[in-house]
Amino acid sequence: MKIYDTVKKEDVEIADHKELIKIMQDGRQVDLYLKEKKSDEDGYMTWDVEHWSSVAPKRFIRCYSLEGRVLGESTGHNIYDLENEFRPAEAAKIELS
Repeated sequence: MKIYDTVKKEDVEIADHKELIKIMQDGRQVDLYLKEKKSDEDGYMTWDVEHWSSVAPKRFIRCYSLEGRVLGESTGHNIYDLENEFRPAEAAKIELS
């Protein structure tokens, strides 16, 4: 899987999503630019970018953007939630911040 590192300004090759999780645990943010907009179950919020980062070795936070604007919502996740919620394979583009 090829991702772009915005700090080092280079493409990085990684093996799988578990390597992305390790990168987050090491202090980097992973930005998933989605192929299409997503909405929550209630239709309350719509987003097209997910910003994932780690706040502790097994705790993660996801923030959202829509059309270049950061939304005021975020969600907290534990390491086990990532199996269902963190989907880099569905992204059109992945960046490290």
